[in-house]
Amino acid sequence: MSTNNLKRLLIERSQWFDREILAGVRSGPYAFITPGQSRLLAHMGGRPMTMPELARRLSISRQAVHKAVMELGRRGILEARDDPAGGRVKLVTYTTRGRQLNRDGARLIDQIEDRLAQRLGRDRVEALRALLSSDWD
Repeated sequence: MSTNNLKRLLIERSQWFDREILAGVRSGPYAFITPGQSRLLAHMGGRPMTMPELARRLSISRQAVHKAVMELGRRGILEARDDPAGGRVKLVTYTTRGRQLNRDGARLIDQIEDRLAQRLGRDRVEALRALLSSDWD
């Protein structure tokens, strides 16, 4: 198997991005965020989401999602409410502090993308963004 296959390259670059985000987080008021919690928040993308949907997106158990959400709830970032759509499903939403974390995270990602553009060139980063935004289905 080639070490340059596309899946491996995408995973490695995703891991690089995760490390850069966590390095930025470690120097601020959200230093308690774990890599798993960071991934959960990234999958939420600033929007409310049910626990089962988070579990599917993260490919982890509902119990693991519940544990992460409860810890972020204890930290004042997220809260789990009854889903207005009904059933016993919980809808995970951001608190006021969580919305601020999301805005701060977006600024951090912008800074990381700017550093990447300085290293690779803005045109190449925009080309990469366009390729990754393409409909692959």
